[in-house]
Amino acid sequence: MSLRKIYLMLFLFSTVWVFGNDDKSGQIIGVVQDGAGHGLPFVSVEIYTKGETQDLISGGMTDENGNFQIDDVPYGEYELVLMAVGFADKVQDIKVSAPKNDLGVIKLGNDVVMLEGAEIRAETSQYRTEIDKRVVDVGKDLVSAGADAAAVLNNIPSVSVDQQTGQLSLRGNENVKVMVDGKPSNIPAAQLLKQLPSNAIAKVEIITNPSAKYEPEGNSGIINIITHKNKRQGYNVGLDLGYTQGDNSRHNGSVNANINTGSFNFFGNYNANLGKNRFHGTVTNYETLLDQSFDVINDNTSQIFKVGFDWFISDKTALTLYTSHYFYKGEGYGSSNVLDNSNGIFYENLNVNDGTYNNHDYSLNFKQDFGKEDHHIVLDAIYSTSENDDFRDYNNSFPDLNAPHLYNETREGGNDNTRINLDYTNQIVDGGKIEAGLQFRQEKTESKMNSTQNLSYINDQGEIVNYQPDVNYDFTRDIYSAYANYGQKFGKFAMQLGVRAEQVVEGSNYNVNPTGAGKFENDYVEFYPSAFLTYDITERGQIALNYSRRVDRPGVNQLTPVPEWSTVTMQSLGNPELKPQFTNSYELGYLQRFKGGSLNATVFYRKVNDMIFRYLETDENDPRITNQLYINYDDSESYGLELSANYRPAKWWSFNSSFDVFSNKFYLGTEESTGTPWNFRINNNFSLLKNLSLQNFFMYRGKFKFVQGEMQPMWRMDLGARYTFMDGKATLSARVSDIFKTFKAEVHLDNPTPGIGKFHWESHTLYVGFSYNFGGDVRKRNIQQESHQQAPGGGIGF
Repeated sequence: MSLRKIYLMLFLFSTVWVFGNDDKSGQIIGVVQDGAGHGLPFVSVEIYTKGETQDLISGGMTDENGNFQIDDVPYGEYELVLMAVGFADKVQDIKVSAPKNDLGVIKLGNDVVMLEGAEIRAETSQYRTEIDKRVVDVGKDLVSAGADAAAVLNNIPSVSVDQQTGQLSLRGNENVKVMVDGKPSNIPAAQLLKQLPSNAIAKVEIITNPSAKYEPEGNSGIINIITHKNKRQGYNVGLDLGYTQGDNSRHNGSVNANINTGSFNFFGNYNANLGKNRFHGTVTNYETLLDQSFDVINDNTSQIFKVGFDWFISDKTALTLYTSHYFYKGEGYGSSNVLDNSNGIFYENLNVNDGTYNNHDYSLNFKQDFGKEDHHIVLDAIYSTSENDDFRDYNNSFPDLNAPHLYNETREGGNDNTRINLDYTNQIVDGGKIEAGLQFRQEKTESKMNSTQNLSYINDQGEIVNYQPDVNYDFTRDIYSAYANYGQKFGKFAMQLGVRAEQVVEGSNYNVNPTGAGKFENDYVEFYPSAFLTYDITERGQIALNYSRRVDRPGVNQLTPVPEWSTVTMQSLGNPELKPQFTNSYELGYLQRFKGGSLNATVFYRKVNDMIFRYLETDENDPRITNQLYINYDDSESYGLELSANYRPAKWWSFNSSFDVFSNKFYLGTEESTGTPWNFRINNNFSLLKNLSLQNFFMYRGKFKFVQGEMQPMWRMDLGARYTFMDGKATLSARVSDIFKTFKAEVHLDNPTPGIGKFHWESHTLYVGFSYNFGGDVRKRNIQQESHQQAPGGGIGF
């Protein structure tokens, strides 16, 4: 028996003796539930006096249904402390003033905590629905799915990760906003997800219809990755090492630590990824009779370093400061050889590139509580600055074998982003919840390209003009925002209504050879309403209806007239005249919880005006060259169905699965196209032994049409194992991805010219990982202080 239990029992006996004959004492009852509404058994319930010196008065334990009862508690005001393995401690003020005091339902949060250096995490991921989001509490099954956040997200319903680019999509749409711990990052999402270890993720919020509180960008919604917050008193250190073997080998490692003294929590982490990866494929063009084969090997090294502290100034005031630095260096070698079937000539084309990207974040967060739950004000400010340099050297024999093109490109760029938020929240007693805030954002970007390539065109006078395609592009966007939300619950019915107003001022100056200088300015005001309604049909069943208006403003890479990438037969270009797209989104969902699991069904409809899309067209100077451009479609409509379930058929077996089908219709002038992609996923978790589990993942993506062709089906199966030892402090995991080497992409093109493209990447890999966590005490823990102040910085997030 632990010292804590012995101490608790002694106090239980003493309180019975002291207060046994006191007439002014009452009974306390209540029920403890998790975020999904399930009763939590064996939760420790303790009652402390209030003040500088806190004494334990009484306590007990919840039964198998989460109910608890504590008798003979003297009248007065106390602190109720709930503690359960795998959950952050819950502290709330209570008042005993009657013979019977019913506290009702008390919810424990789903934060995963560190207990004496060992990771406490549920075996199976849990899926639940809140009024404006779906939450996946990440368990060991999803942790074992991969080495980084990208692999974990790819196993979550409605989310897909492009294996070549790392681009995220939600419900088949790439216009999704990615945040970590509620904050957007200046680091490209694809790189950020590769840097974030899978076991750093506590939960993932899928916000397909964000409320007015959130920034309105993201046509398909927001993915918010919540990382662990080490709130335990003392010091905690975690070490993670991983090795991946495919066509090439890759290594990843991270170390994170925090020291919590009560008034201060100092934290820091370092993460590194290095190694080579390969991407290759073929493109066959039936009209030009050109067969292109390409093979690209990238050797990348990336590192993130973060350090900061939380200062718990008082029980109601907290300040967090941190700085994060990202360093990336990439070297690549590629070939894009061409066979001209009309004459049998083979053209060899080679290129090498060497680039760096560095980003620096500086953040401040101040939170002031006002004496009751959900009544606080938060000031959040972050400044990010980045710079990138890229050198590319080309040796192309296409299109003239006798006069090869030897040239190089130098690209330079930088970003300066500022974001300041002021948010106020107030839960009115016996009333509704108010949320309101102000925000200022500024995005400044500079991009340059200098090329030694010699090109020519014929002007309107019939003259041949020679030029080098140099580009200089500057862009600034200022956004001023204000929002307000009001939510209230009426018995089984709950609602939240809100609106966000934004003024956007943006402009750009650019000089592009050979067209010359250009300028673009825009100034507009838009309103973004949102509405959320829920109704509890039964204690375990809920129906939800919601609406929101969203916007997607063109990204810098979509605006900049600098080729994002190019081969001898294709190049990707930005469009400075690109307009923002606006989306009206509607959802109807149903959640049913039952013993051992839950089922969630959602139907949705989206109407998009001026939809931003990638479009292929033949180059006007050379019909053998294809340009990939960003354009605005006139309109787009999407509707679909999502089904997801998680269930535990037996103590040793649990699974989560999902099915989704979408219909996307695009309009461009008289051109109309409809595609219906669908996906199925299932993730099984088998507990073979006490410390050994086995995971199996399968996914299938059906073929679907898009404006210019048809994507063919894709599927894969993964198998993983996880072994825990050293009293839970150490974990060894292994995973084989794409066991049968089936995960590859094939696209049949109809427009602008007919052809077939086949693309392969290193999906068939073996991963081996090791993690070790340890910690210790610094001094006695201040429960009240840490529970009331949950500053956002004290975790592993970036």
